Amino acid sequence: METLTTRALALLPRHDTSSFTPAEMAEMLRDPYEKTPKCQSGLRLPMAGPHAKAAVGALCGIVAFFGLLRCLSIVMRTRVMQPVRRSRQYRRLVAFFRYIETSQPRAIGWCRFPTKGVILLIGLFYLFIVVWTFAQTPYYRSRWNVGSPPLAMRTGLFALGCFPFILALGAKVNLIGFVVGCSHEKLQVFHQWLSFLFLFLSLLHTFPFVVQGTREIRPNLDGRNPNHLSQLEWSWHVKHSVYYWSGIAALVPLFWLCFASLTPLRRMAYEFFKWMHILSAILFSAFFYIHCNALLTSWYAEASGRDASSNTDRLACCPRRHYLWATAAVYLTSVLIRFAVMFARNGRHLARGHVEALADDAIRVTVNLPQGSGHAWTAGQHYFVNFIKALPFESHPYTVANAPWRDPSSAATPDRLVLLFRVSPSTGLGPRLLKLADSTTPTTPVLLDGPYGGLAAYDLDYTQHDSVVLIAGGGGISACTSALEELGGRVLRGEPGDRIRRIVLWWMVRDESAKSWVESQLAESTRYLKKVVDLQLRLYVTGGTDTDEEKLSSESPSLVADDEKAEIQEKPPNSRCCSRPPWVVERGRPSLPARLSDLFNSLESASSVGIVSCGPVTLTNDVRNAVAAQQWMIATGRAAEGVAEVQLHTEEFDW
Repeated sequence: METLTTRALALLPRHDTSSFTPAEMAEMLRDPYEKTPKCQSGLRLPMAGPHAKAAVGALCGIVAFFGLLRCLSIVMRTRVMQPVRRSRQYRRLVAFFRYIETSQPRAIGWCRFPTKGVILLIGLFYLFIVVWTFAQTPYYRSRWNVGSPPLAMRTGLFALGCFPFILALGAKVNLIGFVVGCSHEKLQVFHQWLSFLFLFLSLLHTFPFVVQGTREIRPNLDGRNPNHLSQLEWSWHVKHSVYYWSGIAALVPLFWLCFASLTPLRRMAYEFFKWMHILSAILFSAFFYIHCNALLTSWYAEASGRDASSNTDRLACCPRRHYLWATAAVYLTSVLIRFAVMFARNGRHLARGHVEALADDAIRVTVNLPQGSGHAWTAGQHYFVNFIKALPFESHPYTVANAPWRDPSSAATPDRLVLLFRVSPSTGLGPRLLKLADSTTPTTPVLLDGPYGGLAAYDLDYTQHDSVVLIAGGGGISACTSALEELGGRVLRGEPGDRIRRIVLWWMVRDESAKSWVESQLAESTRYLKKVVDLQLRLYVTGGTDTDEEKLSSESPSLVADDEKAEIQEKPPNSRCCSRPPWVVERGRPSLPARLSDLFNSLESASSVGIVSCGPVTLTNDVRNAVAAQQWMIATGRAAEGVAEVQLHTEEFDW
């Protein structure tokens, strides 16, 4: 039988083990801290460690759990489960989970917080990683040559386990989103917070090597260290170990990726941030690939044909799983699917968009889709649009302002796509589009990537609600007009299960002239919708002046003073060809929590409400918290009267 010394000496000829104690010799063979044998190749690592596997297992478990919840929600929407779905106990349970999902802490300055449900999920995973990282001791080996610091190895392996999920969560065609029923923009928060955890683990992976490597001088028994360099200096400058230079090279772009993504820096120059983000991600991935250096099946393929004396059966201690190659395959699959769909829909004939400048720095782009292009979208969905004549190398997300299906008497057809958004007249894409709109040929080829998001991405069916409330801020009216048209079309068609009896639209704008953005579109929708549902349109003008108020008073048939607000009921003329939507106009910024609370209390007992909100962060935050307050009342049984179920879907300008 081989002695302990003989087996230890067979590890690698790079160490002089003559000064090693029996305990150190044993430590080189079996890791007493990780309870696993070391590779016979002399790699100073546990066999594969439970840490990377634990990170992968935990994240896969979370994805599987929410995937099962999605399947359960689909089953609960079937006709068979209708009695259960309408029971008081079920609604209270659903309201409790929706409260956790919806409630959101207020932002502190530029620092935004996700919803409480997201905070809870991220916090639990952070706690899982951090407790396991620091609970095991000791953090360092007895000597440098005996092995790498256990603290460094744990954190490095945890980071390695998180890496494929960070890539997958950042993709537009999102495989995780496909499983859990969530669009890519709502998963960005997990992409960002996992990236910060990766940076934290990477720093904890680095510092133990620095601490142990600088406090221990490499012995000069072989005469190769006459200058008495530390172990770290020797490994870096004399031995030129790949792990040190590649690790620092990976840390630099990783640091940039995380901190340049903070809101103030990202808003300063978004176009610059976007290109640098892509470049930094490529550099980091390349250096990270080199840094792993075929350890723990990260990218090692085959050992056949190698000299066993120089690298003793590396695969004998490592299963043949090529982790980083699998990671690349997961991400590249989503990229290939995305570009394949783009090519299939845009490859033969590019759509052309007619650009029109509107009041209050708004732009309307009417895109005429080629016949048979395959573009199909639903309410609230967005496209990434490349205006080739304006900015050929940039694409920006815009919510579609119309639904594919319209009233049969309408001139609009499914091959017309309308984009409506506000722009900055001085920076970015805005000046170019405004200049194009004023030109003699205000058209441009457009490259459409999508659609993404919307109600369909979350398996939401708002025709199952008695009332639907659409809340928009500024350019967020796009999501509401498309939802209004789609829901209205389904009501008119009399689809089975339709319960909508009331549709309410609240729109907050800076200037009343913004009505012209959607006036013709809403006029046509209201013309046929008001015959079958109770339709209410309310406009809140938040930036009005005295001149505006005088103009409003002179044009409106009635004026009602209400504290600091002026409320005007616009009655459309008798002519159907030139009718306008019946807006109720109010001056001042509304208190959305108070308005929503009044609405909930005014509804019939046991009724349900579906809410769609699209606009700035402050608006969606107010809506979320107002809905969360009602969810809590339902969950605790205090909502004895009024609404019994509330469902919220939000679209935001910032992700």
